[in-house]
Amino acid sequence: MIIDYPWYSVLLCLLAGAAYAGVLYFVGRNRFPRGWWWGLSALRFVAVSGIAFLLLAPLSKQKVTERQLPHVILAQDVSQSVALGCDSSFQMETLAKELEGRCRITLETFGTSGSTDIGAVLEKYRNDDVAALVLASDGIHNRGTNPVSVAERIPFPVYCIALGDTTPQHDADLRELRCNRIAMLNNQFPVEVTVKATLLDNRSSSLTVTDAEGRQVHSQPLHYDGNDFSTLISFNLTANKSGLQRYTLHLKPVDGESNLDNNTLVFYVDVVDTRQHIAIYANAPHPDLAALKQALEDNPIYEARIIMADEARQSKDSNYSLAILHNLPSQRHPSVAFADGLPKIYIIGLQTDLARFNTLHSGLEIVARSSRTNEVTAIHQPSFSLFSLEPDDVAAIEALPPLSAPFGEAKTASDVQTLFSARLGNIDTRQPLVAASAQGELRRTFLWGEGLWHWRLADYQTHQSHQHVDRLISQLVAFTALQTHRDRLQVVAERTYSAGEAVVLHAELYNESYQLDNTPEVNLHLTGDSLKADYTFRRAGQGYALTLPELKAGLYRYQASTADGLSADGSFAIEEQNTERKCLVSDHSMLRTVSTLTGGEMHYPSDLSLLTSHLSGLKPTLYTHTRYTEMLRMPLVLILIILLLATEWISRKYHGEI
Repeated sequence: MIIDYPWYSVLLCLLAGAAYAGVLYFVGRNRFPRGWWWGLSALRFVAVSGIAFLLLAPLSKQKVTERQLPHVILAQDVSQSVALGCDSSFQMETLAKELEGRCRITLETFGTSGSTDIGAVLEKYRNDDVAALVLASDGIHNRGTNPVSVAERIPFPVYCIALGDTTPQHDADLRELRCNRIAMLNNQFPVEVTVKATLLDNRSSSLTVTDAEGRQVHSQPLHYDGNDFSTLISFNLTANKSGLQRYTLHLKPVDGESNLDNNTLVFYVDVVDTRQHIAIYANAPHPDLAALKQALEDNPIYEARIIMADEARQSKDSNYSLAILHNLPSQRHPSVAFADGLPKIYIIGLQTDLARFNTLHSGLEIVARSSRTNEVTAIHQPSFSLFSLEPDDVAAIEALPPLSAPFGEAKTASDVQTLFSARLGNIDTRQPLVAASAQGELRRTFLWGEGLWHWRLADYQTHQSHQHVDRLISQLVAFTALQTHRDRLQVVAERTYSAGEAVVLHAELYNESYQLDNTPEVNLHLTGDSLKADYTFRRAGQGYALTLPELKAGLYRYQASTADGLSADGSFAIEEQNTERKCLVSDHSMLRTVSTLTGGEMHYPSDLSLLTSHLSGLKPTLYTHTRYTEMLRMPLVLILIILLLATEWISRKYHGEI
């Protein structure tokens, strides 16, 4: 018994009962015989003391043992491969009825028409209080974690019911496609696919690849050498059209093939035309120019051109997305109007006219102290937050030889952050060596010093590559060339969806001040292989959302538009998930392995009686736990108090005191 009050509170309860009985039977006048007088006072004392004690909310502590039937999970594979097999009529409900009353049964189905994830079923109940799991499947798993690796961590036995047919079939199929899902326009991208053939010895076939328009873009002959043939085919395709492109691999059937669904494989590649053209404007020839061009063009998304300031046009070339100004402005070329409107990287060297540079109001101002130069090395500043460098790149940059920088003192705007500060000898000058700014639509980056070609040579001498310096330059270019300007109408969609997956498009509309505004109506025109349809976005939060009806596998293009002429277009693909039809040969060896690893057994639908006897013999679980009950809620205690008061009342009534 447990109470939350001090021990003397019990004495107060007894005192209350004694006082009540004393006042009623010792102070007041009554006609009870002496024996009755003491007995009735005792009844009142016990009843009142008990009621007072119950007001203290005491708890009764009890040990309770509960018996629980064993929990058995019955999981049935309902995937397409089972439906097409010889045991498609098997139902778990029969086994559930036989175990009713002896086990707690949970029926579970898994698998879809497109894929089967057996490992997920095992993982789902791994940490639950389960006595056994019965898995009825053909063993074909084509999604998720390998069931064998999951079975090694299962604490309960798994009994597998082997469905389907393990007899090898005359068949050839395409599997394990590997390719880049993103390719650059006009570049080649590799494709690898595994061709497997069973029981087709000495047969010939061919592999062809066609694009979305049905044009053949690749073809090669095949000869199946052996009844268990497997080969890896590699080839290159050319991305000659931008956007999401569909390609179809087709394996020519041969006589006797039992399954033609796995002879065709469709895949999609997003061909992007994001090659950025960068202008390197220079005051005069310099070794840094070649170093910059080589560093940039090692990255396939950049194309750099060196332009002498004498040849630069006096207007921005729309083909360029970034201007690198090397030693500009200078005394010979005081104007850099040819780079107006472009994001800029300023390389401030010995030929830079600092006075004219300061008039650009770029965010960095350098007050020249003399015509001397400083030899400075780099010190990384961890407070830089605009982008991040790998730790090994930081260490490599800090170990590079010094750059030559004009002598002076820098003043930076509030939006300029320092990536590397300048070290003069062993002193950190806190002057920016590499800095950047992200305020406004056009970004700016500063390198206060020349001699990048020294850095690339030193990087190669130390690490046998230019990767550390080149990655720094690529990071600076990627950050600076990224425009913060946004289209006023934007549509967000995945590039690919699985068949049966909900296709939800989201849209955002900005007013002229670039504030979200979902007042206008946004419409969407969708086209596909055999579809033309129009939809209207619904308003969701501050933007828009549109859930499309279920679409067939294929390539779809959309155009969103508003009444005032704003538009946004794009494309997405619905990928057909027909992996279940690609292989119909059951994998009973995997099921046997899972059962063995977990201490279970594998059975066939014809011998379920043995499985039933195993499961019927599972022992119930006894749980012993401590239960705390408020005595005020215990019926026996209340009945006892009522009996005491009723006995006293009847006795007083009998003697005429009531």
